[in-house]
Amino acid sequence: MSTSKTKKQVAAIEAAAIETAAKECFVNGNEVAVSLFIKALQKRNVNTRKKLTRIITSTDYLQLTSDNNVVVLTSSTFSAKSAPSPAGRPVAPPVATTPALPPATRPVALSVTSATTPVPPPAARPVTLPTISSTKSVPPLTVNCDTMAIADILGDIASKHLDLEDSAVTDIFLDVGSNISVKINGECVQFEKSIDHSDVSMILERLPGGGPDFKQSNRVIFGHTLHRLAAVTYDGSITGITIRVGRNVSGLLPVFEGVVEQKNVLLCGAPNVGKTTTLREICKYLSRGKCLCLIDTSGEVCGESGNRRHIVGTSRVFRPVDPAKQYATLLDCVRNHSPDVIAIDELNTKDEVEVCQTIALRSIQMVASVHGNIQDLVFNPMLNKALGGSTQALVSDRVAIDGRKVVVQRSTRPIFDVVINITRTSQGLEYSFIEDVANNVSRIMEGKPIHIRRRRMVDDELLESREEVLYPRE
Repeated sequence: MSTSKTKKQVAAIEAAAIETAAKECFVNGNEVAVSLFIKALQKRNVNTRKKLTRIITSTDYLQLTSDNNVVVLTSSTFSAKSAPSPAGRPVAPPVATTPALPPATRPVALSVTSATTPVPPPAARPVTLPTISSTKSVPPLTVNCDTMAIADILGDIASKHLDLEDSAVTDIFLDVGSNISVKINGECVQFEKSIDHSDVSMILERLPGGGPDFKQSNRVIFGHTLHRLAAVTYDGSITGITIRVGRNVSGLLPVFEGVVEQKNVLLCGAPNVGKTTTLREICKYLSRGKCLCLIDTSGEVCGESGNRRHIVGTSRVFRPVDPAKQYATLLDCVRNHSPDVIAIDELNTKDEVEVCQTIALRSIQMVASVHGNIQDLVFNPMLNKALGGSTQALVSDRVAIDGRKVVVQRSTRPIFDVVINITRTSQGLEYSFIEDVANNVSRIMEGKPIHIRRRRMVDDELLESREEVLYPRE
């Protein structure tokens, strides 16, 4: 009887060791050479002599290629086939998780589900590990878009070729010698109409105010709208136009309510994913009973309208004369206008990040946006000071990461307490909240999973999940 128990114990220990080895090997992709995987197994005292095929088939998440030279991770959730426990009870399959969420953030009475999609390669989306999810009823979103303003300057181009009422349209590209291209749900769609120089000249002539001054920022907000126009230049001549369709979305409050209060917030995401839209709603929310100074350098947040209350609440709006000196306006707000909150759309330079750091140290709440996701920012030498910067350090063998003794570490405390990473999915916009930024930035640098809270609005429901995400380490 005791012999049988011993064998079961050995099987359970070996299964856990195999899983640990897999977690070590599959950080930067879903394939690894057999030789490296064997070394990881042997390091954990797993006997691999003439047994690698059996080891692979004992798991639900690994397989060998036909030439037996590469081990492939086939599931984003590690789980070894169950082995009986020493007491004869079945052991639940191990799951690739890091320590559980802290008690203060653990959701109540929620169901646990596991991811089943394959792990993408390092260049693809991060690996998503086990999920805890819930739903809540919320009022539907209200979207306002003055499509007539675009129709007025495009004329027949709009009436004959475009559907401006389609809420999925985000950008219109008009280049001389090419067909009209429209970005719909993140995908560029070509139309039959070809653009020539007369079309571009006509559009610029129809702009309210006689056309933009492209010398400073190469963008103009036209009419009393949120639409933005920028010029494409070639050898000093304007050869194309980009129109960003601006929309004022009301009803996003449930997405960030309970997360942004009294915290420095950074909005991350690709261009045209909804950072400015989210910033408007946060400004409207945080300006209740507070002095909020909004730096709207390009006019894209509020537009040209004097009636801004429905867009950004009681926020006080500042526009720098020189866009390159946005940081100077930030400092002026601190010195002369007694702000409780300062918001800025698009951090672009190291100077702006350093001023934000100064502001945060003066007990003023900061809200800002930046292009790229949190991983991009962590490894961006110009802007990463927003998340604590980075420095190389020589560490001992005991704390070396994957045998590397020279590691990247966070150099100071992050400016921002919460990072909201916005992504566009087939089901709409998804908001990933990264809290405890200092700890999670350090984990990204070490190649470890980070804790996130995802929120997404579908019709009249707010879907929320608590997950772990593993970003491929650079």
